[in-house]
Amino acid sequence: MTFYQELQLNQAGSKNYIAAFTKPKDKFVHILTFIFKVVLNLVFSIAVIMLLSMIFGSENSIAGLVVLLGITTFRFTDLDIHASHSVGAIFLIFAIFAVGPKVANLVPTGCDFSINFVCLLLIVVLGCHNANFFNHAILVLSYVLLYGSDVSGMAYLYRVLCLLLGAVLTSAVLYRNKRKKKFDYGFKDLFKDFKISDARTRWQIKIALVVSGAVLVSTLLGFTKPVWAGVAAMSVTVPLGDVKTRVEGRIRGNVIGSMIYILLYAILPASIMNYISTLGGLGLGFSAKYEGQTAWNAFSAMSVAAMSFGTAVAVVNRVLNNILGALCALLFGMIIDQLLLGLNSLIQKRNQQL
Repeated sequence: MTFYQELQLNQAGSKNYIAAFTKPKDKFVHILTFIFKVVLNLVFSIAVIMLLSMIFGSENSIAGLVVLLGITTFRFTDLDIHASHSVGAIFLIFAIFAVGPKVANLVPTGCDFSINFVCLLLIVVLGCHNANFFNHAILVLSYVLLYGSDVSGMAYLYRVLCLLLGAVLTSAVLYRNKRKKKFDYGFKDLFKDFKISDARTRWQIKIALVVSGAVLVSTLLGFTKPVWAGVAAMSVTVPLGDVKTRVEGRIRGNVIGSMIYILLYAILPASIMNYISTLGGLGLGFSAKYEGQTAWNAFSAMSVAAMSFGTAVAVVNRVLNNILGALCALLFGMIIDQLLLGLNSLIQKRNQQL
């Protein structure tokens, strides 16, 4: 494996690759490569977000993060349709990013649930035809983060321009890397394959409902940062895998992340705590397991939120929102699964009678 190829490995891949070497010298060299990769990714991410924030305004740092996530994700994955068709789908997804969260923030509480559900359903239909790619982890996250950081006036215009740039760059990266790959599906197949009888379709409906529902419940309960509940619901609602295990890992990870943050808050001066979110980024880069990633994500999120809401509010609401979101995903998900399976059975019976 070349040095460049080693840099492309994820956390689990890097750790498995290092474990394959028996000589201490070889292990040390590849451990250094792993550390270099993590630091390089963090520096690159910070640089891109800072650059986009300078161009489009600090209020749009979240939009800059969305652009970064799009580019880095679709360097490797795709939409499971022809590369040329993917360009149009990416532009549609970014158009939803630009319009959906804004409209949802303008309507009364309750009505935003419907807007969020429709937008999220469209996003996962367009971007998650192959659910095994886990594109929802980036696409749904991006929508929810934009919903939770609404802007207005000229800042919104700049947000639209930032997301337009993101659509151009993301689609260009995807097309360049996947233009020679042969696909069996086109753009129309994304909607032709949307059938209640299909497990993928039922999962798409479920994740759109549970994320929208978790955000709504958190809002009605008066929690700060309801989007944290939405992110938690998204994170545990996987197409394959044990949802209960992820729920447990999500809750434990957030409690651990909170404890780390509180400990550092107690021993470090405030001037240092303002920059401590970088430590969360480094920790995330080294974590291969879901629980560890959740803990470092919680740590970073609280570091940023504490500057706006204070440490106590940030910690309490982070933990409560994640417990709420994870449990909503588990309970609502079970109910939705049964309802959709029941609906599918009714449709099949009706078709047999016709």
